[in-house]
Amino acid sequence: MGRRNLMKAGVFVAAVFALVLVVGSILTSGPSQATIDAGRVPTTTTTTEPPPEGVTIVRLNNGSFRPSVLQIDTNVIQIVQWINEDPREYILLASDGSFQSEPLGQGDTFEFDFSTLEPGIHRYEALIGFQRIPGSVDTRPEQ
Repeated sequence: MGRRNLMKAGVFVAAVFALVLVVGSILTSGPSQATIDAGRVPTTTTTTEPPPEGVTIVRLNNGSFRPSVLQIDTNVIQIVQWINEDPREYILLASDGSFQSEPLGQGDTFEFDFSTLEPGIHRYEALIGFQRIPGSVDTRPEQ
């Protein structure tokens, strides 16, 4: 077999391999027919469930809190849950020392019950090395 024929065969094999990958990914993506027929939500689908009653969520994403300033009525919401969505590890620390988390890796959560504190503006920060990301929770009654 000549060099030219060998190159053509290599290109052909690479093209067939690429085609098999594309067809395979098309056939295997999405929920199975059994999941669809049963009316179930596919397990690979990301769903956002509402937090339990009395809990609100703050997400740590892309180096900032979402929301960074939170107002809550402790008669309705007592607990704030932080979720670290960043690949970096953070420690949450209240400015007044009322709470401090363990290091939170990606996907980790930390909760604090603000009904245990006097009403006011409670400042906190996420620490990553020397960087400090500020946030606050305002638990004062509406004025």
